[in-house]
Amino acid sequence: MAPRSEQEEVLQAVVIADSFNERFKPLTANRPRCLLPLLNVPLIEYTLEFLATSGVEEVFVVCCAHSEAIKDYIKKSRWQNSILPRVKIVVSQELLSVGDALREIDAKQLLQSDFVLVSGDVVSNVDLSTAIQEHRRRRKDTDKHAIMTMVLRQASVNHRSRARGEESVFMLDGLTNECIHWESMTPFPPKGFASLDTERIGNRKEIAVFNDLIDCQIDICSVDVPALFTENFDWQELRRDFLKGVLESELLGKTIYCHLLKSNYAARVATPHMYDAVSQDVLARWSYPMVPESNMLVDHSYKYSRPHIYKENGVKLAITADLEENVAIGKDTIVGDNSRILNSVIGRNCRIGARVVIQDAYIWDGSIIEDDCIISKCIIDCDVHIKAKVKVESGSLIAQKVVIGPDITIARNSKIYGDEDGRPLQIEESEDSGDEEVDARNVALGFIGEEWTFDSDVECDVNSESDESDASDAGETEDENDWKREAEATLERAFNEGHSIDIAALELNTLKMAMNISFHDLRKISIPSILKLIDLSKIPQSLDQVLKRWGQLLLKFTHNEEDQIDCLRILEDFCVIHENYVKFVSRILHGLYDLDVLSEDAIIKWHQSLKSAPEPKSTIREAAQALVQWLQEAEEEDDDEDDEDED
Repeated sequence: MAPRSEQEEVLQAVVIADSFNERFKPLTANRPRCLLPLLNVPLIEYTLEFLATSGVEEVFVVCCAHSEAIKDYIKKSRWQNSILPRVKIVVSQELLSVGDALREIDAKQLLQSDFVLVSGDVVSNVDLSTAIQEHRRRRKDTDKHAIMTMVLRQASVNHRSRARGEESVFMLDGLTNECIHWESMTPFPPKGFASLDTERIGNRKEIAVFNDLIDCQIDICSVDVPALFTENFDWQELRRDFLKGVLESELLGKTIYCHLLKSNYAARVATPHMYDAVSQDVLARWSYPMVPESNMLVDHSYKYSRPHIYKENGVKLAITADLEENVAIGKDTIVGDNSRILNSVIGRNCRIGARVVIQDAYIWDGSIIEDDCIISKCIIDCDVHIKAKVKVESGSLIAQKVVIGPDITIARNSKIYGDEDGRPLQIEESEDSGDEEVDARNVALGFIGEEWTFDSDVECDVNSESDESDASDAGETEDENDWKREAEATLERAFNEGHSIDIAALELNTLKMAMNISFHDLRKISIPSILKLIDLSKIPQSLDQVLKRWGQLLLKFTHNEEDQIDCLRILEDFCVIHENYVKFVSRILHGLYDLDVLSEDAIIKWHQSLKSAPEPKSTIREAAQALVQWLQEAEEEDDDEDDEDED
């Protein structure tokens, strides 16, 4: 019998446990980023589970800072006695970058064949089997010089799980997905174009340009990759140094490809903003089956209930406490009277007082929040004590065992650690994030609650105008389909689960900000979705019930007469396609008028604009005539009454 190495390659993985920056400081003062809890589970658990699901048999966790904490955690975890994958710790006290980590791996000669390279902060439900087979088949059959396949996720340019401040453009061979150019497109300093030496296009028939790829730095590598880092000792970063170096070097003669994901979930918790985004994605179940009730840790006991509420055993809620939506609460936590929690995660053994508002916040084990506090868009470490009437503003990070208050406000983007007695000391924001080449303004975009819209208009200096246009059009179509799918899913969930108008509006507004869409886009999705709820065989009862229940949602996105006329145009377009609604137009308009979604003036102006419209819009105008006539007569009666009063 042939030895196993000849029968089947052992699939290995390298996990870089160090972050090599201080973006989570002071939370990482006493522990590595990979052990920070996400939904009350250490980040490295998600990474190892992802690798195990992908069939990885041996994992090397490379660490430097806090290596003892990582070794201790693995020793006490389920991975200690795991057969597949076997998890081994590689410690070096002199690592300053990913490049150093790979040089260490190369020096120890630990890798036998192709391997998966990831960071210890990756959350993904991707099964890499297909990408790995594709990589191996390519190296064997079509391109023996291919040394890496980057696994990238397609999403809109302003998707919330995109790492802001780390944007980039990928130029690929449109037929093979070979990467021919990569360029950083970070917002600061502003850069509106990407350039490519046309000689690198060669005889390629198609070039695809992407600025909508989420790069989680999940890479399938050959054993040549660590060796190249050893040969090029000045390479530190995977993309800025290694990727650019390989693509721009004719001497190396190596190629790199991309595997594009369209439906799976993958993200890196590289910044506090990404911690927030990934937490919300997991709460919303985009990462399924990696969701809280899967209970990845053996002592967890989460149970799921709608709308996206997750509670462990022993949670005590006051009768008047309100868990609105997207909330996870750990074991033995107590929540007091009239407290409101939304889009947040609370750890174990926490004490939340009365009349507390917690929104888009993360409170770790053992912390106490006293009465009348407002906690928003921040991360609070373990065993923190926040006294009464404290307001913590967005972007703040508060370290372990700090005592704050009472009756003070923690300013936006504060980083606070405690002295020996727990008294708060504020860390001044450093312009150095641990990387001298990173503009501090790009780092600031990684704070929780920091608003930013990525400019998707990137010019490409390549002599291939038709290809650029096609790629751009395809990207725009994909973006549009992306937000439409998410908006429709949000509305469907609201309808099925009976959300309040405020919650439904909040979800849609969150989507609006995350995906850079307009109020018009929300109206364009909401109006048809609401109208389709009407049972046309049960008019007027069904129509009245639907508009009474959901019509007010449109008020959240309709602010002036121009918006109202836009609503009418959308209704008009809907009726052109769904002709069976035309005969009910007057009743629909009347219902929206009674709800103050539409004004008298807007309806009359819209009606007049259809005066010379052809079929089928002229039919819609005729169907609305009864209501318009009623409105005009009512206006005349009001005018007559006003005249009589003046007399």
